Amino acid sequence: MTPARPWIAAAVLAATAAVGLVGCASDAPAAAPTEGAAFDLDALAEAAQDEGSLTLYGDASEATMTAWTDAFTDEYGIDVFIVRNTPGPLYQQFSQELAAGQPQADIISIVDHASLDAGVENGWIAEYTPQDAGLYPAGQGRAGYYYPVANGNAQTIAYNADNLTDDEIDLIRNEGVAALADDAFRDRIGVVNPELSSGVQAFWYLYTDGAGDLGWDGVADIADNTGRIADTLTLGQNLIQGEIDIAVPMVDSYVSTQIIANGAPLEFVYASPTIGQTDGVAVVEGSPHPNAARLFMEWAATPEANSLYSELSQSAPSNSESEDTRQLLGEPWFTPAGDDTWFDFADDDSFLAAMQPDGPYFPKWDDTFGYSG
Repeated sequence: MTPARPWIAAAVLAATAAVGLVGCASDAPAAAPTEGAAFDLDALAEAAQDEGSLTLYGDASEATMTAWTDAFTDEYGIDVFIVRNTPGPLYQQFSQELAAGQPQADIISIVDHASLDAGVENGWIAEYTPQDAGLYPAGQGRAGYYYPVANGNAQTIAYNADNLTDDEIDLIRNEGVAALADDAFRDRIGVVNPELSSGVQAFWYLYTDGAGDLGWDGVADIADNTGRIADTLTLGQNLIQGEIDIAVPMVDSYVSTQIIANGAPLEFVYASPTIGQTDGVAVVEGSPHPNAARLFMEWAATPEANSLYSELSQSAPSNSESEDTRQLLGEPWFTPAGDDTWFDFADDDSFLAAMQPDGPYFPKWDDTFGYSG
């Protein structure tokens, strides 16, 4: 069995408790579309419109999810209600509801594939394959269950270009994470605490124990230059306001949005190597609006819907036929992430074992960075 992360373990315990408190849902959901028949999009759309709405649980930017799902509503007249939270608490809520036999979500979209895999194993994720599933990379989803139709992200080194010299920018862009140990950056760096998300955990593990090749000693040199430890949103604002000059790791889609939508004086470079994550999007088993959920998956998987998500989130499209319309592509400083992006850390037994709640990794990281919470 795959080891559980701290918040995954909590979700399982809470879900077990919920089973003891609540039996099955009092109202059975509508029947799912018949399997095995020739696919009929018009018939699915009609059945979905009869249901009238759907609920999406997601961990992406609420503004992005709202604008994206508004396009679905415009096309089909089906309202989409969004429940947004970070992956851990959102999956915990989802697991409690499903374990109690009272699903509220019709679609779930989160970056943590280990949680989605647990959902599949528990029978909480419906088996469904959209017609355009073959246009998505096989290694970034789970065939028949969830697909990266909402694209993904990769971790970067972000910096305030107004506060760095040209030589300092060149150093970061040429040497990546190793450059952050340079004495020139003393107290100018903000770092994201690994306990906040699986992606940040994987990033730091990559450099302490993995292919990043810094080891704990190299990371300790970065810790010596660290002035702030916080979450992504807080460090992003610190960076924009000039309270720090560099932040790591910072998810590309967040930084991109600050640059394009808000005119922030930021730039970024992808760490090499770095980690990448894709939002796995899935239909919920026994959902209240099964036809609307399946119609949404059909729509979301199209090249057009994936291109729209890319434009809204400034993330690279994952559909092989989608047009990449990101505005960042025209920026002279922008370079895409390399082939050394680690996506499958959720299947890495050594990484998962290191992230156990009672293991030594988090205390060692805290001690290295002088972090006490």
